Amino acid sequence: MRDFEHYLQEKPLRKRTVAAVLLFAKRFLQWLDEEGLMLQDCKYNDLLSFVKKYRDEGLNPNNLNKHIRGIRYYMDYKKEQGEITYNPAANLSVKGEYTTLPKDILRREQIEQVYNDYQAQTPVQKRNKVILGLYVYQGLTREEIENLEPTDINLNRGTILIRRNVRLRQRLLPLNASQVLQIQEYLTLIRPQLLKIKGQPSDKLFTTIGDSQQMKDALRELLNELQRKYPFLKSFTQIRTTVIYFWVKEKNIREAQYLAGHASVHSTQRYKQVSLDDLQLQLDLFHPLR
Repeated sequence: MRDFEHYLQEKPLRKRTVAAVLLFAKRFLQWLDEEGLMLQDCKYNDLLSFVKKYRDEGLNPNNLNKHIRGIRYYMDYKKEQGEITYNPAANLSVKGEYTTLPKDILRREQIEQVYNDYQAQTPVQKRNKVILGLYVYQGLTREEIENLEPTDINLNRGTILIRRNVRLRQRLLPLNASQVLQIQEYLTLIRPQLLKIKGQPSDKLFTTIGDSQQMKDALRELLNELQRKYPFLKSFTQIRTTVIYFWVKEKNIREAQYLAGHASVHSTQRYKQVSLDDLQLQLDLFHPLR
């Protein structure tokens, strides 16, 4: 299994995903041994028997599909090695998989007020203002913000390059008009000041000025500051969820998928199932414009 593990590690998978795939593949191989089957002889109907075994043991559709994905990876690996000619798990899935719907969606004016009302006077505050804009207008994740580099921004074209990571695809996103001058000031004046205060060079777009080398600590402080003023704000992920919701509502699904960086259109389609009005009832009490 060590070679298979190396095969998985070369793919854009999280460590815990690699560990899970290895576990599911081992369970499958153990089942083949118990059934007296060779991998080369395993057919689609045999996999249905494997699924039935674990379904009878109480596994829900989500867990069953995770097992199937593990088998699919293993068989793809064996196919590349030339040990099997086709992958019987390629199109196998269990219906009824539970899908978590996006929740805690805000109104657009709420997230834009968080951005517009943020007063940026100091270098740190001006850095934070730029970061807030990337959450509100590009719907980025914390990991994407931490990995940005100055060269990812093209002010002449008004775009920002978001690199691929283990969860999301690479994409080129337009900047909002309100962001351009602030980003220009940040690149030419504010970032050099922060690096001078820090006393260390960095190839990242954003840097801290404290002892911590990680932006997640600075982002946590920013979130805590915002939450004291806006009780409706639970997380920066909530802002991303809201941004994607409106993309799906206003654009075609493939464009929304690209903007969000989703590898699967299924991840984007979840937002079509959400009723903003239903989710917003509990937030009305905290609306800042009331």
